[in-house]
Amino acid sequence: MSDWRLIGKGSFLCGTPLRFKLWEVDRPGGNMRIAGMLLGALCVIQSVTVSAETQPTCPKSDALGVSRIVEIEASGGPRFGAPHGDRDLLASREVVLTFDDGPMPRSTQPILAALAAQCTKATFFMIGELAAEHPEVVREVAEQGHTIGTHTWSHLNLKRLSDDKMKVQIEAAFTAVEKAAGVPIAPFFRHPYLSSSNATVAYLKSRNIAEFAIDIDSFDWRNRSAASVVRRVMSALKQRGRGIILLHDIHPSTATAVPELLVQIKARGFRVVHLRPAAPMQTITGYEPPTKDAIHSTRHVRAHVRERLRHRSGCCGRRAARA
Repeated sequence: MSDWRLIGKGSFLCGTPLRFKLWEVDRPGGNMRIAGMLLGALCVIQSVTVSAETQPTCPKSDALGVSRIVEIEASGGPRFGAPHGDRDLLASREVVLTFDDGPMPRSTQPILAALAAQCTKATFFMIGELAAEHPEVVREVAEQGHTIGTHTWSHLNLKRLSDDKMKVQIEAAFTAVEKAAGVPIAPFFRHPYLSSSNATVAYLKSRNIAEFAIDIDSFDWRNRSAASVVRRVMSALKQRGRGIILLHDIHPSTATAVPELLVQIKARGFRVVHLRPAAPMQTITGYEPPTKDAIHSTRHVRAHVRERLRHRSGCCGRRAARA
């Protein structure tokens, strides 16, 4: 009777698995080694495929790094994050870092530096008008290997718009952000205020755009204390054990919090998962930016906060105030 024994499980760089895993097998009575690709079928969970891309060697041996890369198949508009998303996206003690509302040079760039120092990756859900205003920052995000999705053209509550205006907010953002990036971006989207409707969800599905909610809210938009942001995220992680983390790269206080947050994530034994698209976004023409909604970035931030607070105290409940 043959006795097959697994010897190895592949290679990792800075916590990131290589593109394929090597399996070595010993067989009594002779030396036989088998090396091959790990079949994609073993790595697929609904719309999720575990991918493995070679990452540059990290100069810091104790860096947070990236534990694995997950490719998202956006066909049909899958949803991720509480309460409707795929609960099997993350394993225990895995996190996804996400940043909304940028780019904003004074805070996005320090966040990029903090992520680079820890050799880790995040997903940025960008506002179209700010991407058009700061294309150099968008390019920097892309060049550093982070994933770029969108968050509408001007952070309006899509639930309150007509179908035509809703589509303009979505499509104009994808076009503007991709133009600013200079490379294809991900078909990833997050609703402002996490305020979706049957119409918006159906449209995203028809456009093969994956929708991302959140599991852990840093509340950095409400409390501008870096220490409080770190405490809140780590407390929520302790309770949930995993999740998609929401931060905002428009606040300097968030930029101050990120370095310590990454240290704490590593120290508490959590691991970062990097989300990547299986295929890039397919932008379409015919949706010009809504110029009447174009506003100065400072006014955008202030109006954004006011809208959050109004939602939190209004009829729409806590969830609508989060994103």
